Amino acid sequence: MAGLLRASEEGLKIIDMVRRNLGWNKTEDTWCVAALVSTATLKRFWAKIGIRRENFINICKAVEIENWEYIAEGYKIKKTEPLLAAAIADIPQDNQTDRTFPLPENLPPVRNWVQRTKELEILKTTIINSDITAISIVGLPGIGKTTLVSQLIRQIHTETTPFTCAAWQSLESATGKAPPCDRTIDSLLFTLSNGDITAAVNAQNDCGKKTENLLKILREKPCLLVFDRADTLLKAREAKAAGYFAEDCAEYAWLFKQLLETEHQSKIIFTSRESLAELPPTVTREIQLNGLNRDSAVALLQSFNLTANAEELAEMGDRYSGHPKALHLVAALIRDDTEFQGNVGIFLHQRDWLLIRDIERAIDEMIARLGDGEQTCLSRISVYQTSEYPLSFAGISAQMPEVSKYELKENIIQALKRRQLLYYDRHLKSYQLHPLVREKGEYLLNQNAENLRTAHSQAYNYYISIPLKPESEWQEIEDIKPLIRAHYHASQAGDLDAANAIISEVSEYLRQWNCAELVCGNIELPLLTEVKNITL
Repeated sequence: MAGLLRASEEGLKIIDMVRRNLGWNKTEDTWCVAALVSTATLKRFWAKIGIRRENFINICKAVEIENWEYIAEGYKIKKTEPLLAAAIADIPQDNQTDRTFPLPENLPPVRNWVQRTKELEILKTTIINSDITAISIVGLPGIGKTTLVSQLIRQIHTETTPFTCAAWQSLESATGKAPPCDRTIDSLLFTLSNGDITAAVNAQNDCGKKTENLLKILREKPCLLVFDRADTLLKAREAKAAGYFAEDCAEYAWLFKQLLETEHQSKIIFTSRESLAELPPTVTREIQLNGLNRDSAVALLQSFNLTANAEELAEMGDRYSGHPKALHLVAALIRDDTEFQGNVGIFLHQRDWLLIRDIERAIDEMIARLGDGEQTCLSRISVYQTSEYPLSFAGISAQMPEVSKYELKENIIQALKRRQLLYYDRHLKSYQLHPLVREKGEYLLNQNAENLRTAHSQAYNYYISIPLKPESEWQEIEDIKPLIRAHYHASQAGDLDAANAIISEVSEYLRQWNCAELVCGNIELPLLTEVKNITL
């Protein structure tokens, strides 16, 4: 069939080598997201079955192979004619060469930009070259959602794109609630009509008629709409309602339904602190924005001209999991506070906590939206040290014995995930808490000593119940890791008999593996005398 490409045998060998270097399997989900293809399409690629040209190219580019011609069957490195023809075909016509759009007047500024190159490319490819109508970008407050989209618009503004206009609509206000839907539509109509359709012109129209006029514009010309802080429209305090529109935002829910389910040639981007559960998944793609990688986090910190070596900057970035806003605030504190005088090492030595006041405020806003069950679960699971042992559903369930597993999984955990306070890492195959969220959960739990002891006691019961290899097969500390974690939680719960019983069981092995002191230092708790006296 015309327009289809398939991989050659030699091309597949190249692709296979590259994907192994990336640590991806042949149908990696990340690959599918980056290439904007389905798993079935990626399987056809590996089976050397013809697929659409754009899908073939995106599959190659997703693994950073720009010369996709080397992968396709029928192309040779020295065969330049097809490449020349393709290049000529990609040159825009004269009337398209300068095609761009004016930047929205209320576009947020971009400061301290770091190179989120991969995220920008995924967004750009999705919004321009796919059939997806809308992208929902979700993540913790301060993670960089608004900045990323603002940078995206600035970038495609300078390039040849299908868009002829763009509108930025913030749904945040001083009251914490979204502006009236009627006013938002007025603003969009005014921007997209280049000022021709004013609020006065629309005064006699209801929300339905205004939406019809908006859809007419979106059908007539390709527009790019951004709705920033869409989380202001969502319900709070009820786990099973997390991600759903509040009753007093029904007009917005109806507006978004019309925008996403009516055929037109425009695209929409949402940013939100919470997942938008009611957006139709067939035309919407949700992208979770995480922290900066280590290099980008270090580059951000370096822009503040702090006194630090490479290791200290890397440690700072890791402590905050690359959270841009947190790093910005902490770097400014270190730079300006006379106590630190710009010295990162002093800060790291003096601070064993993460939440300074300005960072905590944003986390508090999210905690305030939780129901009782969500907050209880979040605070209890904060006792787990997920960097030391993966957190499973069984571990979370051990902390919530008062609710059914259905209620826990389908409502409480789902709500925490939708609110971006808990996420599942498919590579680690475990649940994770961002360090800022975990510290806040610990703070909440520490408000009641009895609740703290109970959480640690339940964690002890969970770890002590994990089956181990037969004792005769113990060869390294990983074989008894659940016991080490059980000891930690028994000690924190004040159950020293249980803690000492565990040490009695494993002390001989700790001596053999020369790691008793490492373990003692890690958990920082009183152990049996014989373990303390182990010499390395």
